[in-house]
Formats: sequence, structure tokens, C-alpha cells
Amino acid sequence: MEAGEVRRRRDRPDSDCEHEALCDEDHGTLPELSGRGAPAAVDGTSAARLFKEEREMKRVVFGFVLAAAAAVLPAAETAPAAGAGIKAVAEEQKPSPDASWRNDFDDPVTLKRDWKFDGSRFLVPRTKFYIGSEPTASQGKVMVVEANKSTGVMLAAPSKVDLEKTPVMRWRWRVLKPIVIKPGETEPDDQAVVLYFGDGTLLKQRCVGYRWEVDTPLESSGLRKYAAGMMTVSHRTVRNGTTPAGEWVVEERNVVEDYRKAYGKMPDSYFIISVGANSQYSGSNSRAEVDFIEFIPVREKKEPGKK
Repeated sequence: MEAGEVRRRRDRPDSDCEHEALCDEDHGTLPELSGRGAPAAVDGTSAARLFKEEREMKRVVFGFVLAAAAAVLPAAETAPAAGAGIKAVAEEQKPSPDASWRNDFDDPVTLKRDWKFDGSRFLVPRTKFYIGSEPTASQGKVMVVEANKSTGVMLAAPSKVDLEKTPVMRWRWRVLKPIVIKPGETEPDDQAVVLYFGDGTLLKQRCVGYRWEVDTPLESSGLRKYAAGMMTVSHRTVRNGTTPAGEWVVEERNVVEDYRKAYGKMPDSYFIISVGANSQYSGSNSRAEVDFIEFIPVREKKEPGKK
């Protein structure tokens, strides 16, 4: 283990068990994921080391600003084989064989290496993220997202994705316990689960967000600024209460095109993806699961009636 990594661990806020551990269903501690401190200083002798530290710093900064927005787990550097899959998973919902990058949440090494928790707000509980077993998942494991009057995100910076070749983010998710709002009440800025794709610098972050809402009509969209204008979020409702609780669905979004339409420019080759959930405004206790996240090429649209 590199000295810088040792120092980062020693300085982490959860190194003294101040924060809840992220555990699987039998409560075995997973590799630590939280940590909002800046990376340790480097000696400048290695370009690769410098790049690694720069990526880490950008990831931490992005998470900090996204947390201020109050609105995610792990990345394999190259996509693992799609595998035989679980029989309960429909063929069209299985991971793609031509993905350039995928995480199906079954490898604890990638949890430790690639993802960080962020999103704490003063006096607001943390959303919980952990790995759980699920027989209907493609590889038998899921990332569980539980928000009990809380907020939080888990974020990663994939380094092996060529957005020109694989600009489509594809993921499988479901909501088991949705956000609850009273009849006639205006829907608050809470989501049982939301995925983000974005980039930016220390003072200017931009992202597109794909939300699972309650009553908000599908394909509703908007642009919001947070953190004194440091964070801009172009959000879209891709799911709402019309999808039954517990039903798995697969989304495919050309995130490069969505980003370009929102901001008039192409995203940086360095980017952040994140998964989050918020329930502090509604006081809800929500639960969602993510089976996998991957990046794939643009699919040719099939004409009606053709196979």
C-alpha cells in the first residue's frame, strides 16, 4: 500500500468509527468508503501518481459541491464479463457484453479503490449505502440505498471510459420503499434514488441527473443552481410512482448528448458518476437498489416490426 494511501486512511473521518460502517447483510464490515479530506501531498516524482491524486481531489471536490446541492458504488476499470446471469433476470435486462466499463457491485476490491461517500449536511442523517445479496440481481449482489430522513451520495471517477465510443450510461434499478408525500402536497426535492453524470472544476460543477420521483410527470426536466452557483444540475424525471414498487427496470441514457443539450458543450473526458438519495424534506424512510451501472455504445434503433 502506498504511503499516501496510508496517510489518507489515517486521516479519514471514519477511521475512529465515528460514522456507521458500510456492511453487507450479515454485518461483515466492507472496505471503508467514506472520506471527505483532500488527498495526501505527493512528491512530484511520478506523473502517474500526480494524475491519480488530481483525480482524487476532483472527485472529493465534486462530491462536496454535490452534497451542498443536497440533491453515488464501485467501478471496474474495464467491464467484467457479463456472465451467465441469474435466471430470474430477463435477457434484455442483463449486462451488455460490449460495455467498456461496468460495476455490478460484487467485487469488494473496487468498492475500496474507486468509490467514496459524500453528502453529509449539518444535523441531517447520512443516507446508507451497502452491498446486499439479491437473487434477482444479475450477479446476485446489489447496492442498497436506504434514506431515513437523510441525504448522501456515493461517487466515483471511471478512468477507462471512452465517451466517444461508449456515450450511453445504462443501469438497472428499482425502488422498494418510495418517498411518501401527503395527498395534495407539493413534491419536495426528495428522491428514493438518483443517478448523476457530471464534470467541472473547483468553482464550477455541471451535471445531469436522472431521478426516480413520486408524482412528478415522466420526462419533466429543469435546471437548478446550488451552493451559491457553484453547482448546476440539469435534472430529468425518468421514473415515478407509475412504476410499481419492487419492479426492476433498465435505463439507457446518452449522457454525452444530454450533457451537450443542457450546457452547450461536450463533457470533459474526466467525469464523475454518482448515486444518491434524499428524504429529509418529506421525512420518508425510502429504500432502493441498483443492480449494475455500465457504459455502452449507441444502439441502432430498431424499426417497428423488425427483429
